[in-house]
Formats: sequence, structure tokens, C-alpha cells
Amino acid sequence: MDLKQLQYFISVVEEGNISKAATKLNLTQPPLSTQLKCLENELSVTLFERGSRKIELTQEGKILYARAQTILELTDLSKKELLDYSSGVLGTLHIGVVSSVVDSFLYNLMPDFHKQYKEIRYDLFEGNTYEQIQKLRNNLIELAIVRTPYEAEDLSSLILKKESMMAFGHKNYFQQMDIKSLLQQPLILYRRWEKVIYDLCHSYSITPNIFCMNDDARTTVSLANEGYGIGIIPESAGLIIARSMTREEQLSREKLLTCLELKESRLDSDICLLYKRSGYISKSGNLFIQYLKEKKATL
Repeated sequence: MDLKQLQYFISVVEEGNISKAATKLNLTQPPLSTQLKCLENELSVTLFERGSRKIELTQEGKILYARAQTILELTDLSKKELLDYSSGVLGTLHIGVVSSVVDSFLYNLMPDFHKQYKEIRYDLFEGNTYEQIQKLRNNLIELAIVRTPYEAEDLSSLILKKESMMAFGHKNYFQQMDIKSLLQQPLILYRRWEKVIYDLCHSYSITPNIFCMNDDARTTVSLANEGYGIGIIPESAGLIIARSMTREEQLSREKLLTCLELKESRLDSDICLLYKRSGYISKSGNLFIQYLKEKKATL
């Protein structure tokens, strides 16, 4: 099994049939079919369901498709990093950052680090905490800035900041400011905070009124901004609110919106840097870890 065979396999899957894939790859159909058959023989599995007009993968084919994408992505990353080193560049920092921390990363962490190491390039991946942890485990990134809660005992972590959660929404939802009253309003929150919110509501003997569950701070802010309910957001997501509006919009919205810190320790959230305990970390990755450990920057 070689990289070219995997590229052929992925093209066939993505194009939906061998004829279209052959055209895209500038091949005729027979050689492409031969390569796919050789791949199946080498792996001793059937990758495609024969007989259907559109390509259908077997379970083995689905497994290989996921693995093949990862293998080719890692190959591209390796080529890029080797090219950087050969060009005298310190390398590319492959880092994942959750959406609620992107602004803090760009405005508070990256500037000073970049001043010290101008040669370093960045490959920045946005996504939620679970997606970043998965990318880290699959070696698609080497560092991840994420937010608790999460389960990742196999990874090393460095706490960068402890944050309170905020309640954000139209003023009419804030007639009473105590947490128990706020939790009975329509709530917009991250999916992974569901258990925490339910447990908290249970302690107050109330049933939560969940309007929308989602996976992104920006979605929560947008829905709360439109008046659908109270968004439960991390403190740093306030930057998302501020930077998404002009000064005139901010002044106008201040008359309509409220942002209140939730003084409840069960809702506190840590921003953490995650990286693998063992395995290769690039020079740029190690420099960034050391930079954070020395507390040269704060979020």
C-alpha cells in the first residue's frame, strides 16, 4: 500500500464513481480499477460494494477512508515542516484553538511570541474542545488550547486561565438577577455543559428550560443577541461580542442587552494548553510551550 494508491482510493470515494475519478486523476479507467483491486488484494478486504451505480463503501472501506485522509494530511504536514527547516525557518506551529479563545489567542498570546520568533509560521485550526482533542490524538496538530470540562487523562495540560461563566441576553430576561431565576429562563448553551447545567438545576430543584444546545460560542452569542434566550458563555467570549459590533452598535445594544457574571464555582471553566505526554513535538511547539510556562503572556 503506497500513498498514490490511497490518493486514488480517496478520489474514487469523493467523486462517487471510477470514471469521474479517472478523469480527475488524468488516468484511463482500467489502470485505476487495477490499482484499486491491488489495494484490496494487499489488504485482504473488499472496499467497495459491487453492483450499485454509485460507489458504496463496505465497513472496511469506511475505516480505510478515514485512515487514508489522516495519513495524507500527516504526509502534507511533514513535507511542509521539512521544507520550513530546510529553508532556515523554525518551523510551522500546528495548533488548535477553541472558538471562544481565538480572539484571546490572536490579541494576547500571539503578538509577543511572534515578536520573539518571527520565522515561525502558523497552521491554526478552529473547532470545539472535543474536535481539538481528537486532532491532537490523531497527530493533525501538536498543541491545543481548549476549555474544561473535558476528559483527556492521556494528555499533558497547562492551565492558562481560570474563568467564570457569563449570562448574556436581552434585559427582559434579567428581571431577577439570582442564578436560580436565570436558570429558569430559555437557555442557550454549549452541549458539553448540559450535564453541569442539569446538575446545577437539580440542586435548586428546578427543571432547566433549554432553548438551544450547540457547540460554538459564536452561535450562542448570535442566538442570545437576537433575543431567543440567555446565552451561557465563557468570560473570554465577551471579546467575541465586542469585536462583532461597531461602536454605534455597542452603544445601541447596551440599552437592550445585559452581561452578568455567574458567581457559581460549578460553572467555572479553565482554559488549558494540551499536548502529548510522549511523541514528537516540533521546535516551534516546544518554544510555544516554554513561552507559556514562563508566563510571558496571559489570556
